[in-house]
Amino acid sequence: MLPESRLYSFIDQKEGFTLHFLEGQKLINDLAIIHEVIGAGFQYFRDAILSFQPMISFLKPGEGLGVYVDSEEPYFRLKIEMSDQGQMRTLLLPEQFNEFPKAITGKCRIVKLLPGELHPYTSIINLDQIDAHAMVNKILSDSYQVKSAIHVSGESDQSIMLMKLPEINVNKVETNYTMNIDQYWKSIQEKVEDLFKKGTTEQSDIQPHFENLGLTFLGSKQVSFKCTCSRQRMFEGVRSIIWASGIDAVFAPDESSIETKCDYCKTSYLMTREEFSN
Repeated sequence: MLPESRLYSFIDQKEGFTLHFLEGQKLINDLAIIHEVIGAGFQYFRDAILSFQPMISFLKPGEGLGVYVDSEEPYFRLKIEMSDQGQMRTLLLPEQFNEFPKAITGKCRIVKLLPGELHPYTSIINLDQIDAHAMVNKILSDSYQVKSAIHVSGESDQSIMLMKLPEINVNKVETNYTMNIDQYWKSIQEKVEDLFKKGTTEQSDIQPHFENLGLTFLGSKQVSFKCTCSRQRMFEGVRSIIWASGIDAVFAPDESSIETKCDYCKTSYLMTREEFSN
């Protein structure tokens, strides 16, 4: 049995970079079981999750993040919601989507939930024939103003996110980071790809692998699929439709019950006409 996935965080104080390594094999395995997306469509789904999920490293306690990609060419809808605690849920529609898009045209909406705030922070990014792999870097650049690079393994369900630290002057001690992000990746690429090829899920293998590169371990966080749906939430959703359009918009004249299903986790809930009639 695969252990729960984890996001490992490191810092290279000498060269001025943070590194986040996502060991995502259990997470991707769980999504393959839950969702019916197949073929090239699932390959894109996998790559998107491994690319976006390291963004939980930006979240402070109590915060949440939603990434909603509305692609018009090719047509699909991708939703990823995550919390600072490492819990996430996601879907790709239509489930018959079966291609790995080379370029995407549409919009991406970033929604950040802040504790104590009634209204979330929202930003919208236009996507104009952008490479699927470059989309995350554009989002991080436009919404977070950080220089980053995402690299997804072709051998294992793992990925790495690099971020360049800003130049600082603390107590009159100046930093002089000379490498750009491409140069830094080239300096560690061979070692990271060796780890990708091993496909290990063990912290005892992953942590020292990066520490041997001169990085300092900052900590790790479990990452897992967890849907927040419930029968009550589903009931409230159906009731709002009935209030707006009438019970006949939901129940056929001869129907005494309907089955509703959560798009994220595929859990089914049975609703009866009598519940809403009362």
